[in-house]
Amino acid sequence: MSCVVYKIGECMQELIRLWKEYESSPADEACESSRNGPTLEIRIPAEHVTATNRQVRGGQLWGTDVYTVDSDLVAVLMHAGYCRPTASPPPSAAQELRATIRVLPPQDCYISTLRNNVRSRAWGAAIGCSYRVERCCIIKKGGGIIELEPCLTHSSTMEPTLAPVAVERTMTTRAAASNALRQQRFVREVTIQFNLCMEPWLKYSISAVADKGLKKILFTSSRLKKGEVLYLETHSQRYELCFNMEKVVKVPTVPYVHGSETGRTQTYNSHHSNGERNALDCESTVVDIFRWSLCKRPLPQKIMQNMGIPLPIEFMEVLEENLEWDDISWSQTGVWIAGREYALARAHFLSPI
Repeated sequence: MSCVVYKIGECMQELIRLWKEYESSPADEACESSRNGPTLEIRIPAEHVTATNRQVRGGQLWGTDVYTVDSDLVAVLMHAGYCRPTASPPPSAAQELRATIRVLPPQDCYISTLRNNVRSRAWGAAIGCSYRVERCCIIKKGGGIIELEPCLTHSSTMEPTLAPVAVERTMTTRAAASNALRQQRFVREVTIQFNLCMEPWLKYSISAVADKGLKKILFTSSRLKKGEVLYLETHSQRYELCFNMEKVVKVPTVPYVHGSETGRTQTYNSHHSNGERNALDCESTVVDIFRWSLCKRPLPQKIMQNMGIPLPIEFMEVLEENLEWDDISWSQTGVWIAGREYALARAHFLSPI
């Protein structure tokens, strides 16, 4: 098995060379390789295993389970759940990661999924060759090996991405009833911070942006669709999250599974015409689309409401304007949008006057 060292944007050339060698092998061997393909071990220095890797930040990732040859391996390992998509590198005791990948033939199409807060992209044509990860481990500086397991979690297809906070059930004992101070521990604390314009806003927390109940009208996404706008601040910048539009998308209804090894859903049999495929394979559904923007400069709340909520586009730098609600992942410290993490300090809802 060949072994190469990971270099940002360069290591995939070895995959193309290996695949061309196997393609040019005798017919019986080529038939076997088309099912299994050669394997390659890639050594990844620990300092590259971070979400700040420019290939990861740039979203160089196409496919699910089976990826295009130009997909970055670190992004693939984060998408598959072998390592977390954080800005912090692995512990100092880790010297490198070693991943064993299998080279596979090009796929007819590569599908997009959101896994482990990383969104892969779709591609609708065969390209060079493909690969999948078969094994990954950490090599410690002392020589030990830690085997890593994938975590193939998917984002929920339900509209709410946050469960509402459960209502506390408290019971006051006879001893507690005589002590008012002990009863005060059941009162929720709310932390207020001053925003970038020195106005009081809520400190960011999951509960500040969570759905307020199980009914759809209480979902945060529904509040934004009705006209409310969510403003979020880091320690130096302000962002706007608002409803943008409704989009009609086609959803496949008659999938045709090609290839037992990958289990990938392909398009309907090629002898159908395009019109027949549209009629048989897809149905229309309406999807809510949201916009994520950077405020060019923070403005006082009264001025913002006089200008109009959401703010006029000339005061904004649009970062993402085609987001589905499942593309937005909240955490205790911030929000993940389009594969990028924003560490948040404050949150505030505003409504048009």
